[in-house]
Amino acid sequence: MDAGEEVDSSLNLNSKITFMKNNFSFYVLAICAAIVLLNSCYPGPVYDPYYIAESRQKENVYYVTSIPNTQLLSEKNDLGFNLMRSGGSKFSGVECQASYLASKHVGLIGSYSSAGTDGGQDYMRYHQFETGIGYITHLSKEWHFETYGGLGSGKINNTHATGSSTINLTHFFLQPAIAVSNKNKTAQFAFVSRFAGVHFKADTAFDNDREQFSASHIKSLYDNPFHIMWEPGIVVRFGWQNFLFHTSYSVSADLTNSNLYRANGNFSIGASLRLNTSSKKSNQ
Repeated sequence: MDAGEEVDSSLNLNSKITFMKNNFSFYVLAICAAIVLLNSCYPGPVYDPYYIAESRQKENVYYVTSIPNTQLLSEKNDLGFNLMRSGGSKFSGVECQASYLASKHVGLIGSYSSAGTDGGQDYMRYHQFETGIGYITHLSKEWHFETYGGLGSGKINNTHATGSSTINLTHFFLQPAIAVSNKNKTAQFAFVSRFAGVHFKADTAFDNDREQFSASHIKSLYDNPFHIMWEPGIVVRFGWQNFLFHTSYSVSADLTNSNLYRANGNFSIGASLRLNTSSKKSNQ
């Protein structure tokens, strides 16, 4: 390379360096703009359809709070029937209750309830039957005390996003109640404090990996199948001597595992029919 070519090469290199220095700010702005543009186009975390949303898993429940089977019968041979519409935040259903005061202080009760998920979705179906015997006494003309104890069984069928589960329940309960009423027993208010020992038996056929929230609660039932439930509630009735409107509300507290996912409350509204069979016989 001769001297002229070396001078030309040096001039070209100096020109390129000068061009780059003069346009350095432009390159920096272009790179920053590209970064901002790419970030604005990023859609965020990608939803993974493999895992079922926790909100869907919470449509399935593993325990339903009982309606107080508080009859408030007061005379020998009193016979009572209650028909109620019940419901909570996750379900609605019906319950039928019957009672008979076999003597002045001894009563018999029985009930059947059925419930399912609201909104036409078959996420959960629930059935329960129970029966019991109790002691009744008058504390005064207005105040009434009764306590019933008994046994029951039920089943909860859950339809999961990836399969199903069945919860079989057997329980025994003790249900004391204190009530106040007017002279003719046409207006009654009662406070109930129900304690139940519930045994859970779970059978599952859903994907535990995809439904980890549901799987954790089923596992807790396997690990500890016996739970103590406390279910306080109120009962209000008003109407006539033989026919009364009925409403009640009860809540559930799991004293064994407070984290068990369940229907925590149960509200009912319906009607009560109250008769006395001895008066019928005397009129014949």
